[in-house]
Amino acid sequence: MNKTTFSVAGMHCASCAAIITKSLQKVEGIAEVQVNYATETASVSYEQPTAPIEAMNEAVTKYGYSLSPREAVQPAVSKMDHVGHAAPAGGGHDHSLKGAELAVQKEKTEFVFPLALAVFVIMMWDIAAQSLAAVPNLPLPMEIFNVVALVLATVVMFWIGRPFIAGVARFARYRVANMDTLIGIGTLAAYLYSAAITLLPVLQERFRLPDYTYFDVVIVVIGFVTLGKYLEAKSKEKTGEAIKKLLNLQAKTALVLRDGKEQEIPVSAVVVGDIVIVKPGSKIPVDGKVIEGQTAVDESMITGESMPTDKTVGDMVVGATINKQGNIQLAATKVGTDTLLSQIIRMVEEAQGSKAPIQATADRISGIFVPVVLGIALAALLAWIVIGSFFIGQTLAISYGLLSFVGVLVIACPCALGLATPTAIIVGVGKGAQYGILVKDAESLEHLSQVDTVVFDKTGT
Repeated sequence: MNKTTFSVAGMHCASCAAIITKSLQKVEGIAEVQVNYATETASVSYEQPTAPIEAMNEAVTKYGYSLSPREAVQPAVSKMDHVGHAAPAGGGHDHSLKGAELAVQKEKTEFVFPLALAVFVIMMWDIAAQSLAAVPNLPLPMEIFNVVALVLATVVMFWIGRPFIAGVARFARYRVANMDTLIGIGTLAAYLYSAAITLLPVLQERFRLPDYTYFDVVIVVIGFVTLGKYLEAKSKEKTGEAIKKLLNLQAKTALVLRDGKEQEIPVSAVVVGDIVIVKPGSKIPVDGKVIEGQTAVDESMITGESMPTDKTVGDMVVGATINKQGNIQLAATKVGTDTLLSQIIRMVEEAQGSKAPIQATADRISGIFVPVVLGIALAALLAWIVIGSFFIGQTLAISYGLLSFVGVLVIACPCALGLATPTAIIVGVGKGAQYGILVKDAESLEHLSQVDTVVFDKTGT
């Protein structure tokens, strides 16, 4: 059985993860799929010698997602090998591309959020003016306000809200729904209704529709959701700091003896068997065996032992540890992804991407959450129109029904449900790695909560 981790583009919520999981499980040859929303990755176990990447992409592209190899196999570890580690949200995608996406998201947020805040203040002012005699009415006539709001809401709906509209289109075509679908259906319904009665007043008179418009709701909802998405993307970007710090432990260059001459080369160019010269105060670039000289090595980053360890001919040394005293020569025995530091980085990555047993419950709930919310929203709308009309009249019933419909769709988003557990795991495992505590997987971390006694053995300090 082979296993590969892919970066996933276009994933916005826990429901997206459920859609991708179900789609990939239908691909022939796929045995097991684990999709992690927080790291935007998919771990796929398959039976063929190579991953069926084309078939997998064909299964998910129609839903707005795409897969790409997370990291290529390199002869040695370098920062470029782990370019995605600095920001798991980007997975194996080019870091500059992820930065560009974040910059666009920031630009949209800086445009729409101040606008949403201003519209929200106007909404509150109007409500207060209708309820309290001491508060004056808005100085802007409602007819002019509706026209201005129509223009602003159109820009917000079809520029900032384009991903939400795409979510509605995918739902209509493929019957798959995620958080974007909920926001899209709610805001699009409010926008289309408001635009219809503003541009075609005859419809309002003919069907005795309420004269309220909901352009402000469209702007406020999309504005605050966009801000939330931007803050979420920023928080996910920071989750890779532990991997970044581990990468910074390694040496960038190595001094090797080739053709009787000393050459300084990138650590990624060192091969097994190279004779590496390490001078006092330098980091040992790769794992190897001392063949000449003696020294004391600071191995605290591996063992936690603060006292340097004596090394002489025949002793093994570990890459990223520090040569404290004498000149030594070593024969490289492990380079690149085979070094102990690389294995530690891989272990931390796998632990961050693993799922705790409690997360399975959250994933199951998130998988059925969107269709259930859609059903509740439709039920609320119909209940107001059918039943409410008998008690408060058709005009108010339609108004309250539309507000309830939009409110249920917007408020009941499963983002926190799907993001909380994986984000907590990423941060917890990463924070532990910074202090030299390595966690095998998320299940071990969950079991740790039941431990009441920890016994430590001395290391000689």
